[in-house]
Amino acid sequence: MAGGHPGVQLGRHSEPPIHGPVATIVIPTFGRPQQLQACLAALAEQTLLEPWDVVVVDDGSPQSIEGLGPAWAGRLDLRVIRQDNAGPAAARNRGVQEARGTWIAFTDDDCRPEPQWLETLVRAARDQPGALVGGTTLNGLGSELLASTSQMIVDLVYAHFNADPDNAYFLASNNMLCPRQRFLCLSGFDRSFPRAGAEDRDFCDRWRIAGWPLIWRPDARVEHRHSQSLGQFIDLHIRYGRGAYLYQAKRKQRRSGTMRDDLGFHNSLPRRVHRHLAERKDPILAKLGLMAALALWQVTNAAGFFIEALSVAARRSSLPPFSRFISRRDSGSSPGS
Repeated sequence: MAGGHPGVQLGRHSEPPIHGPVATIVIPTFGRPQQLQACLAALAEQTLLEPWDVVVVDDGSPQSIEGLGPAWAGRLDLRVIRQDNAGPAAARNRGVQEARGTWIAFTDDDCRPEPQWLETLVRAARDQPGALVGGTTLNGLGSELLASTSQMIVDLVYAHFNADPDNAYFLASNNMLCPRQRFLCLSGFDRSFPRAGAEDRDFCDRWRIAGWPLIWRPDARVEHRHSQSLGQFIDLHIRYGRGAYLYQAKRKQRRSGTMRDDLGFHNSLPRRVHRHLAERKDPILAKLGLMAALALWQVTNAAGFFIEALSVAARRSSLPPFSRFISRRDSGSSPGS
């Protein structure tokens, strides 16, 4: 078992597996052993009949999960890789480096893929060779306001940016599949995103400017179970706002687009929220709670964006950086907002 060092940087000339599984599922994890067990239980029910395997990258969890592999022997072809905490981008890259599959599928430790999930993604990838394919995320904690709000944000993002499923714009890293060689060609996820937040947006942007297709297949579903306290919700969306600043700076640097290109989403948000809430059968108090949480999302997302802008300016002028107020590097996925 490998371990003890940060996720490796992917090389452009890594050799593909010669005789290996058709797909490898890569899961980054940090300190969520119970959620991870539930994720693996869901993967054990996958319907894909061709050989596939799973690589779990333990991103420096406080307690090692080395015994996980033998515990699933006979049910899953599973390997566990442990590394020093380096963030979700590095963890996923490390998983791909260790993978043997022709295709790489990504999900997270707090997700439970439906039985047909992997089979659906592989079928879509065969129908559109060379594509980055993604599916739909469902909220598995419908009774929790903040989990429901985060899911609603994802739904709004996908409705806007993936209006044409065969010409998608963004796919979240907790539900996607792509050819391993094309992933390596792009050098994987950008490790300069140290926390979960916009590294998947950046990856999709680089995939698009390479001229490769992005496909959204709504029937490839995973259930997301991410319980959040108010403090965790605020921290999460500040983090996403910080990631959004880095993402926009990188787009400007490589001339792949500007923030103005994405303003259509925010301009159409009131109309989309109104329509979305009108379609829900929730009581009026529940809808008011969602509206309040959505307003909090907008405020914290904007705050994170400006915190990162000030932090970058501080680093350039040798002032104390704002990043000291941000917590450790989480392994997870962003909603692309």
